[in-house]
Amino acid sequence: MSFREKSAWISFVSILLVFGIYFVSVNHELGGRVEFSAAYRVTVGLILAFVLLEIVLHVAVAIQAPGEALAPRDERERLIEMRATSVAFQVLVIGALVSSGLMYVTNNAWTLGQHVLLAVAVAELVKFGGQIVFYRRSA
Repeated sequence: MSFREKSAWISFVSILLVFGIYFVSVNHELGGRVEFSAAYRVTVGLILAFVLLEIVLHVAVAIQAPGEALAPRDERERLIEMRATSVAFQVLVIGALVSSGLMYVTNNAWTLGQHVLLAVAVAELVKFGGQIVFYRRSA
């Protein structure tokens, strides 16, 4: 597996793990099972965990192959990133439009913001998932 593919896997799993926990916490908060202050502490902890997870795992992978980590992206890698970003952007636009439609269902700005954040998280998962699939296809 190349450094870029490992990097995509790290980001995909990190986003899935952290945002999965975050949205479970948001769901509990919306259901009234958790106070806002407790959810806020969970959110700050998850942000720190996400940053640390990304940094530590990317550094560990870069140490294993320093030459590959420092090498510029070749044409194939740029094309893979471009195709995955294109698909992710379409998912983001659909998510944003659906979130905009929720304005008529809910008049709570915080809930609307959570739906937009969910659209961003799903788009990022699609982007990194697409990169993984495209790397696997071309391998």
